[in-house]
Amino acid sequence: MYKWTASYFNELTLLFYRRKVILIALFSAALPVLIAFALKGLEPLLALLAVGPSFPIEMLSLYTGLWIPLVIMTLTADLFPHEVASRTLKLAFLRPVTRLQVFLSRAAALATSVGGILVILFITTFLCTLFAGTLTGFGEVLSNLKAYAAAFIAMLAVSAVFVFIAQFFKSVSGFVITALVLYAGFKVAPFLLSSFSAFSPLNYTDWHMLWLSSYVRAGTLITGTLFLLASSVLFFSLGYYKFDRTQV
Repeated sequence: MYKWTASYFNELTLLFYRRKVILIALFSAALPVLIAFALKGLEPLLALLAVGPSFPIEMLSLYTGLWIPLVIMTLTADLFPHEVASRTLKLAFLRPVTRLQVFLSRAAALATSVGGILVILFITTFLCTLFAGTLTGFGEVLSNLKAYAAAFIAMLAVSAVFVFIAQFFKSVSGFVITALVLYAGFKVAPFLLSSFSAFSPLNYTDWHMLWLSSYVRAGTLITGTLFLLASSVLFFSLGYYKFDRTQV
């Protein structure tokens, strides 16, 4: 356990030393503020409350549907195909850790980054609603926290899928293009086959909305949670199976 913890903090440190990760964090914090200011300026024209109590959830839907999947693709490309292509992956194997520990530490670093973006988004949108004077109370904050926690589980499953796909590529461009095409395809597929979305973890990016509805049964939420967790375990396991056979 000590070796895995050391490997995890090492991967996390290396990840945060990358300039693009700092830019991603800054953009993730700045975008809600810019949108809030833009909506505030348009409020007289819109004739409605621009930055209302639902602002944190609206931004969460935007992030989980577009921004966070793009971040996951970028970081996954850096953690796996990029290091295979640059032949630096073998340096990780020189440390006294197993391939499983290397794989799990990188997957955990990716999950931590996703969680960090959600924390940044929650704090930023909370401050926006606070300064706009539209915060309704502690109950609303707890409801938003519940939605953000559900979104993290969904993004974890998305991460697992992209990590699995990344094991088949030795170039960043090849992986990113393939991941973008597959993600777009999985988003379009439910319009052609309505039952498809129920079996695809990539179509649960707006799953957090179910947790805000009082009409959704608890059994439905539990089933969805178990499906996403099982998908995460499945694709991470398949990803490790391929990673363990990668020739460096």
